[in-house]
Amino acid sequence: MIDELRAMAIFAETVRQGSFRGAARALGLSPSVVSYHVSQLEKQIGTALIYRSTRKLSLTHEGQVLYQHTQQMLAAAQQGLSEVSADSTEPSGKLTITLPSALSRSPLAMQLAGFIKRYPQVELNVLCTDERQNLIEQGIDLAIRAGGLEDSGLKTRRIGHVARTLVCAPEYLAGKAVPQTPAQLDEHPWIRLAMLADRRTLVGPQGQAVDIRFAAQTTVNSVELMTQFCIQGLGVATPPDFLVEDALAAGQLVELLPEWSVQTMPLYALWPANVAANANARRLLAYLDEPAEAVLVGA
Repeated sequence: MIDELRAMAIFAETVRQGSFRGAARALGLSPSVVSYHVSQLEKQIGTALIYRSTRKLSLTHEGQVLYQHTQQMLAAAQQGLSEVSADSTEPSGKLTITLPSALSRSPLAMQLAGFIKRYPQVELNVLCTDERQNLIEQGIDLAIRAGGLEDSGLKTRRIGHVARTLVCAPEYLAGKAVPQTPAQLDEHPWIRLAMLADRRTLVGPQGQAVDIRFAAQTTVNSVELMTQFCIQGLGVATPPDFLVEDALAAGQLVELLPEWSVQTMPLYALWPANVAANANARRLLAYLDEPAEAVLVGA
């Protein structure tokens, strides 16, 4: 059983790294040793776990099932080690998180830097992407996501919000009637972010809320690209405040309906349910909650 447990741990690291060579580097082994243990594990259970090609590895169905169980096994082992050593050692080990690419320019980036300064033995791996990742399959410890959440079985906590501004380029408005009411916005093409719905809620000066639906001529999966397309005059958009401050100041963008505000977008942290209380993901959550560090977007 000891050999199988070792092989399972090597198998899990191979999946996380995406290659035998990557797993070998992470584990301090040779690629041939990593390949041997995975092959022996496949031989032991009588089925293929990984499809091998010259360019990449992919999991078989059986490999996906075993990987999920192996993740649980390793998390339980890590929890046990943490509980007996947390009071006597400085936090260390890996912490992999994912967050929308636009937040790399937000105050959250400063908080992540501050976290690593406090815990220099923690190895932080940040994946900036606007595509929603599968935490369990990809070995991600914590995700930070904006907007609505799906029922994923993950633990969640609201950690702040993102303020947005309704904008377009002066070039776009040339020769067009400037919207005077929220209802008139449906006469204009929008630049839509793929992961968000084609509707917005605007809040008026008296606190009244108006829901609007819009037609998107352009759809992108990047907040940064949405902002750039807006600057280029492709239509109306609601980027985060911190992405358009400079463009507004430079006259590259103008705010529409300035007496109305766009409803803020909630910001959540998500993590697997079996994460230990003193794991690095929980330490990061605690750090984000600290009043002295409360510079999170809209916290």
